[in-house]
Amino acid sequence: MNSTTITIIAAVAVIWIILFIIFMNFNKKRKAGEDQFKKDHADQALLHVYGKSVKVDGRDLDLVDHKTGQYGQLILALRPGTHTVEAVYRTTDNVGTQTKNAVTKPVSITIDLEAGQNYYAAMYFYSADQRKDYYKGQVDELVTEVSLGLESGFTANTHAYVIVYKEIN
Repeated sequence: MNSTTITIIAAVAVIWIILFIIFMNFNKKRKAGEDQFKKDHADQALLHVYGKSVKVDGRDLDLVDHKTGQYGQLILALRPGTHTVEAVYRTTDNVGTQTKNAVTKPVSITIDLEAGQNYYAAMYFYSADQRKDYYKGQVDELVTEVSLGLESGFTANTHAYVIVYKEIN
């Protein structure tokens, strides 16, 4: 190897290390912010929505106390009781050597939330029963499940589900 090649490799390695440190710090700050948000709203129900274009009880997200979580999910702090949450859910699926995005139209779910509890709403390619079997029962408590149909040939899966789980403490 000549000196130019070694210099390029060293520069790429240094840039990679710097970016790695920056992104680790960014993730730590996001995690700390999420933890603080959970502490500040311990008397409310926290709904983690893995989706976009979220509305709660017909209100835009701007009118709901929320924070972006560590994994990019929206964490909504909601009063205990029944709420209708509408969102567009997204996930990816591998089809052969390609990755395809699956996106729902707005899906509306009505759920009853309890104070001090964490709930998770996301899109899956497997039903709650299939997930429970696969994980040998090691899943959170099922709150609700909405079955969605997918276009044939779009992904390897023909069904998708929006599932809401209540975290088991």
